[in-house]
Amino acid sequence: MKICIFGAGAVGGVMAGWLEKGSHEVSLVARGANLEAIRSKGLRIRTNATGEILTTHPHADSDPAKLGVQDYVVVTVKAQSLPEVARTIGPLLGHETTIVTAMNGVPWWFFDKLAYGGGKLRLESLDPVGKLAAAMPTKRIVGCVIHCAASVPEPGLVSHNMGKKLIVG
Repeated sequence: MKICIFGAGAVGGVMAGWLEKGSHEVSLVARGANLEAIRSKGLRIRTNATGEILTTHPHADSDPAKLGVQDYVVVTVKAQSLPEVARTIGPLLGHETTIVTAMNGVPWWFFDKLAYGGGKLRLESLDPVGKLAAAMPTKRIVGCVIHCAASVPEPGLVSHNMGKKLIVG
């Protein structure tokens, strides 16, 4: 199974490390100093409870087109980065690719196809011109609530503080 984590921040890093440890083929969309650190030293996840560090080596790139078509794409970026995701996610998506939105807040697709409002309501404040909906249609999306506290104290190192739960669906 090919899984791409779009966003190498705290939660994305934790998810990428755990998935790779679980023997999945993991790719990571990252940028800047974080990308360079992951390429040179691997992705390191420090568990604060024990101090143990898990080091994994996912394929990482700033250009999603270099990662190829995935079975799953997990979007873990902050809301302000969603226009960039919409602009560049296309090459990761095959006919059967599922997109998991593992993000805080109300998603742009929240009202899509609900009976309320005749199934046509959109959150214009989150996706004013519909670019997110066009790039990531509802039929591909599985929502996810995250119960994981983590931070990035330095590039390539994720500090996992507490929580290991994802509510998917």
